[in-house]
Amino acid sequence: MPMELDVLQPAHVAGHAVLQADLGVGGRHLVVISGIARPEWGLKDDNTHREVCRLQLREPAEAMEQSTVHVGLASIGNDDTAWAFATDQAHLEVNETGQLVLVTNLALMGEPSTLNRFAYQVVLTTRVVVTEITGTISWPTSMFRPASASPAGVSGVFSVLANERTITPVPGGFGGEIEHLTPVTPGEVLSVIIAEDFCQVHYRIAEPPKGRQLKVTVAQSGLQGPDISVGPTTPNGDLVTLTVAQPTRTGVDFTAESFHGPA
Repeated sequence: MPMELDVLQPAHVAGHAVLQADLGVGGRHLVVISGIARPEWGLKDDNTHREVCRLQLREPAEAMEQSTVHVGLASIGNDDTAWAFATDQAHLEVNETGQLVLVTNLALMGEPSTLNRFAYQVVLTTRVVVTEITGTISWPTSMFRPASASPAGVSGVFSVLANERTITPVPGGFGGEIEHLTPVTPGEVLSVIIAEDFCQVHYRIAEPPKGRQLKVTVAQSGLQGPDISVGPTTPNGDLVTLTVAQPTRTGVDFTAESFHGPA
């Protein structure tokens, strides 16, 4: 198993710093990351041992274009025996949530020897990948006629949310699942259509997170009728997972109905 370090843990790094600059072209950014990793790896053996150290840098780099990585020994120790200390190789990876990971191959030998710390510097250019979810909410005009064909005409009527969705088994081993929703990003109404038989709003959720299963929900307050529910127009059409390759999703549509069907 590789060594796992995290810049969010003070015992794992020292002097971690990040410098960012907007290059002003196509959403590109220059990012410089530096610090000292603290693997605190010790052994007592005259054979050379090798380990992989994975340092979670906690910086987004979903669309990394170019990068350079430099690592070097910063603090070592040996008790006057034959020894070997090395940072043999280092490279960057992007994890499933779109964040940078510094992967360094370490080597150590001695009786005893300790590789306490190594320095790192990462320079890269990235392109910001903007995420977005869009769709519509439709309802019979008899349920509610907006005062105007503008977002202000439906102010307070609809609340759109992207929620992180997780599933846990039903306790007791009887099968089934429990859905848990954690709100992460609110939506906004962009436009309103008012027709004789139906009305519709077009909404947008800007910059929801990538790499997580999301469920879009629509709550309403103002539609008139018995037992009104607002649900996805197609089964599971409210479930979305955005990635760097597919950062946007359109057509996440909802329809309002009453218990007795549309008015």
